Amino acid sequence: MSVLDRNNLIMLLPWLAFASLISILPLAFIYEKGGRVIFYYCAYFSLAGLAVDFYRKKKVLLTDRKALTMLMLGIMFIGWSIYAKYLHGEKGELYFTAGKRCVLAFIIMTYIFHIYHEKYINKSFLIKCCTVSLALAFVTSSSFALLQALTSADRIVLGINRATLTAYAYSAVTLALIALILKMHDGKYKKLYFLIVSIMSLYVILLTQTRSAMVIHSLFLAYMTFRLFAVTRSIKFISVVAVLMLVAAGAGYKLIEKRLDLTLHEYQAYEKGNDRTSLGSRFTMWKTGALSFENAPLGQAQVERNKFIKSYLDAHNNKNSLALFYMNVHLHNEFIQYASLFGVVGVLVLLYFFYVFIVSELILKRTLTPIAAAGIAILLYGMTDVVLTSIEFIVIFSVLVVLLTLKEKNDAL
Repeated sequence: MSVLDRNNLIMLLPWLAFASLISILPLAFIYEKGGRVIFYYCAYFSLAGLAVDFYRKKKVLLTDRKALTMLMLGIMFIGWSIYAKYLHGEKGELYFTAGKRCVLAFIIMTYIFHIYHEKYINKSFLIKCCTVSLALAFVTSSSFALLQALTSADRIVLGINRATLTAYAYSAVTLALIALILKMHDGKYKKLYFLIVSIMSLYVILLTQTRSAMVIHSLFLAYMTFRLFAVTRSIKFISVVAVLMLVAAGAGYKLIEKRLDLTLHEYQAYEKGNDRTSLGSRFTMWKTGALSFENAPLGQAQVERNKFIKSYLDAHNNKNSLALFYMNVHLHNEFIQYASLFGVVGVLVLLYFFYVFIVSELILKRTLTPIAAAGIAILLYGMTDVVLTSIEFIVIFSVLVVLLTLKEKNDAL
C-alpha cells in the first residue's frame, strides 16, 4: 500500500466515526437495534482512530471529565458483575453489557473530541451536522410516537419497547433540545422552534403514561417558558404557549386522570398496609434497600441483598410483598440501587456523575445548559426508577452528550 493510500485510509476513520455518531440518535427511538449496531460501529471506528493516532504519536486528551465519568461507571459495572458472577454464583447478564457500553461511550467521546481538536473535519460542517442529528432525533421520535398513538390504544413505547424508559430518554433529549433553542440568538424561528418542541414533547410524554415524566417534564417546560418570557417579555407569545400546553394536556386528560386516580389508590392502599402495587412496592424497596446498604456498606452481590430483604420482610409479616418480585430487576431508585449493590463506592461514583453533568455545567456556564437540563432530568427520574444501568439509555445519553458538548465547544470559541 502506498503512503498516499495509507493516509487516505487514516483520514477516512474520523469521517466514519463521526458519520456513525450523528446517525445514532435519529434511529435509536424508532429502531433500537439499528441505533445499537451503529453505536458499536462508531466505537470500533473510534478505537481504530485512537490506535492510529497513538501510533502516529498524536497528542490525545484522555482526561475529559465527561468521558472519564462514563469510564468510571463502566469499570464499576463490569467489576461488580465479575465479583457477583464468579464469587457468588450470580446468573444472567448482570451489568456486563451496561459496563461495556459505558466503556465504548468513553472511547467514542475521547475520539470525537480528538477529531474536533485536531480539525480532521471542518468545525463549521461538524457543528451543523450535530444540529441536524438532534433535530432529526426529535422529528423521527415524535413522528413515530404519533403513529403509535394512532394505531394503538396502548402506552407508546417507540422502538425501545418500554414505556417508562422511552419517556425518560425522550424527555432528556427534548429538554436538552429546548435548552439549546433558548440559547439561540433571538430571531423569527426561535419562538416557533420552542413552541413546536415544547408542545409536541409534552403530548408525547403524556402518551407514555409515565407518571414521573408527566410531572417532571411539565415542570421543566413551565420553567423554560418563564425563562423565555424573561428574555422576550412577549405576553402574547407566552399566552399562546400556555394555551397550547393546556390543549395538549386536555388531549391527554383521560390519561392524566387515569394515572392520578391510580396513584391516589396505590398510596391509600399502602397506608392501609398493602404494598402489592407499583407505588407501594417502591416504598417498600426504598426502605429495605436503605437497610441493606446499612447492613453491607461496602457493597454485595444481588443474591445477598435480596436474601437480606426477603428475611426482613418475612420477619415483619410481609411475605407477599410485591417488592420481592421487583427487587430482581432493581429497587426503583438510582441511589438506593447503587448503594445496596456497589456500596459507598457506587454512591460516590453516582454523585460524581451528577456533579460533572449538572453542578459543573451550572458553575461554568452560570445558566441551565442543555447538558445540565438532561442531567437534572436523569437525577429526578432516578428518584423513582433506575436509569443509568439501562443499556438503551446509555447509548442515547452518551451520544446526546457528545453532540451537545461539541456545540458548547463551538459556542465558546
